[in-house]
Amino acid sequence: MRPARESRYRVLLVDLDGTVIDYARTENSALREVHRRFFRSGLRAFLRDFHAVNEPLWAAYRERRIGLEELRLERWARLGAGPGVAAAFEDALGRHAVLFPEAREALRLLSRRFQLALVTDGLPAVQRVKLRRTRIERFFRQVVIAPEAGLRKPDGALLHHTMSLMDAKPDDSLMVGDSLVSDGGCAREAGVDFCLVDRTGGARLPDASDIPVHWTVTDLGVMWWSISMSVSIDVSADLPADVPADMPTTSP
Repeated sequence: MRPARESRYRVLLVDLDGTVIDYARTENSALREVHRRFFRSGLRAFLRDFHAVNEPLWAAYRERRIGLEELRLERWARLGAGPGVAAAFEDALGRHAVLFPEAREALRLLSRRFQLALVTDGLPAVQRVKLRRTRIERFFRQVVIAPEAGLRKPDGALLHHTMSLMDAKPDDSLMVGDSLVSDGGCAREAGVDFCLVDRTGGARLPDASDIPVHWTVTDLGVMWWSISMSVSIDVSADLPADVPADMPTTSP
């Protein structure tokens, strides 16, 4: 694996769900609300059934076999629910959006040293509500929601589009995300280095083993410390309170 181009990074291309927003917690809260309002089955069975239909549909979306509108309706149709439930779920996703504990401070610090662009997939209306609720849009010079540009992850054209808005090049950009398939796939196709935010320490997916990972960090606070030190920036006065001065850098 070739070394990461640490000293040349100028632009960070940052994913939203699972990277900045705690999507598992956000989605769980939204699903519990929808279950309470519309379903009579047990909660555990409902959650199991939802994930059993939702995850394959997202895989089909990434592979361009279905569109986003079909995805948002079909996942509920397979559970016997109509468009009203789909809309209620999307509304709840926006209202229940919550950041990871270190995310806001890490974004603040990163935005002082680098140019940040948010690169997210998903339903534009829902993503916009998440941004308003969490009040993080101010940290980003550009917000690119893939469907608004007629694109989707893991299409490398999405990052090229974003870099053109930022007047950036692959050599001075770094993609930051939690998904090897979506975010790492984008980075690979665009020729951009990739930082994997691996909060669980989970093993790499077999179907993503060919995706280069140039950085691996456990959260955005660790990333701030690691990447800032790599570009010879004195961050001793700016470290988040929960990042100790002797925090080691993790690597792939």
